[in-house]
Amino acid sequence: MGSLPLAIHWERLVLPTVRGFADAENLLQGYALSADDVELVRDTSYEVLRLGMAGAIFMYHFSEVALERDALAGKIPSGATKKDVWQLVANNAVAANGDPRPDDQKVLGEVADAIKHAELTSNQILHVAKKSRVIEISHDAPTLFPEGQPAGVPQVIIPTQSGSRSLRALFENVARAWHTILGLPVI
Repeated sequence: MGSLPLAIHWERLVLPTVRGFADAENLLQGYALSADDVELVRDTSYEVLRLGMAGAIFMYHFSEVALERDALAGKIPSGATKKDVWQLVANNAVAANGDPRPDDQKVLGEVADAIKHAELTSNQILHVAKKSRVIEISHDAPTLFPEGQPAGVPQVIIPTQSGSRSLRALFENVARAWHTILGLPVI
């Protein structure tokens, strides 16, 4: 994948995975309302979680792809590190209403690390639980921001130390950062 142009990487790997997650989450919401087929709801739930996990890894690590491909020239200092790119994304992540969401890239990274490593031991983990679920399907509304679905509608949330977040909202907020930084399409 190292030779893929950056925009193609975003449009063919990152976006389809995240959009697939959003589509599966929408299906889950529809199926859960009818609840006629418990097996279908269960299968869709696992598909939503699988795509959410894959999307978290793809979207979070896109910052490293952008750095490696030298796509951020003029936006970060010469010789910048991954941390500089993460800060750039944090500075540009915003909610749909324009409110800044500077922690969203970090939270997404913690979710990606938990998925890859199963147990989190790093002192750098600030938001998600080190020995618990980092994403789950819930019928509760996210508690930190007015994003995501209202109570009673199933959605994937990220339980954090401060409250819960909608995974879809994090994807959207970080995608808006990449749109601002590089003009890439949003979700």
